[in-house]
Amino acid sequence: MKVLDIVRRLVTGEEGATAVEYAMIIGLIALATFAVYRAVGEKVFSIMEQMNIHLGNATKTYSPS
Repeated sequence: MKVLDIVRRLVTGEEGATAVEYAMIIGLIALATFAVYRAVGEKVFSIMEQMNIHLGNATKTYSPS
């Protein structure tokens, strides 16, 4: 079977429409996942940065006996 025949069958048949719908859903899920990871990642980075600052200040003021 030639590639053109496969493409033609996908475009004209029900399987092609279903495949396109699934591809669009997967794309939207990937986009939403990326947006969530980006938003959460910035918040986590900010929290870790604040912890690093506070821990750095704590080690500067600590003097073992």
